[in-house]
Amino acid sequence: VRGAINDNGKFDAVERGLLQIAQIKHEGTWNAAPRALRNLLVSLNETGALSASTKTRELELGDRNIFRYPVLYMHGRNQFSVSPENRRAVELYLERGGVLVADSCCGAKQFDKSFREFIAHMYPDRKLERIPITHEIFSDKNGRDIKLLKRRSADGGDGSVDSYAVRTAEPLLEGIELDGRYAVIYSKYDISCALERQNSGNCEGYLPEDAVILGSNIMLYAMLQNVRLKTETSDVSR
Repeated sequence: VRGAINDNGKFDAVERGLLQIAQIKHEGTWNAAPRALRNLLVSLNETGALSASTKTRELELGDRNIFRYPVLYMHGRNQFSVSPENRRAVELYLERGGVLVADSCCGAKQFDKSFREFIAHMYPDRKLERIPITHEIFSDKNGRDIKLLKRRSADGGDGSVDSYAVRTAEPLLEGIELDGRYAVIYSKYDISCALERQNSGNCEGYLPEDAVILGSNIMLYAMLQNVRLKTETSDVSR
């Protein structure tokens, strides 16, 4: 993928022994919940689930430093697009064991549509499919056993706060499976804004406490893949 990776001559220095996650920058309001990722990593540290660095790293999809991070995190509110070169870089990243985790802030339809198109361009022969509730990502193997969570959703009304209601339901995640593991994990319902405890009554997504539980399970699952990404320039630019 020569030309797909920005080459600034330097690789990020990644802290040995700590989980580090990079957040992806894009034109679809990529940082709508700027403290969400850090809050989740702090929670993982506090529960003793794993040792995570709370330093944030923000990268373009075409930056070769994505190969330094086992997990890429992405959220947004608006429409965005990804160039063919950058899609190929992400595809290579996923093939080599990386995991892309994403959610739509407040269930934003524009972001949801763009994300699905992004994945469909990379994998035209498959689509995002619901991860079964029986999958280990929802089990205590990856933190907490979670079969039911509280989620605020629209009631088909006029979009006002009064048209939203809190329901208890199975968590809904979608993904792309590669070689028996989920390399893409996506929530069309908000997780990120809830991690910031943004007080919006018409935000379609999980309540804060449940967003932490679900987000923690997702990250623990991603890390349990025991991935070792290659980072030499020759490996990521051939």
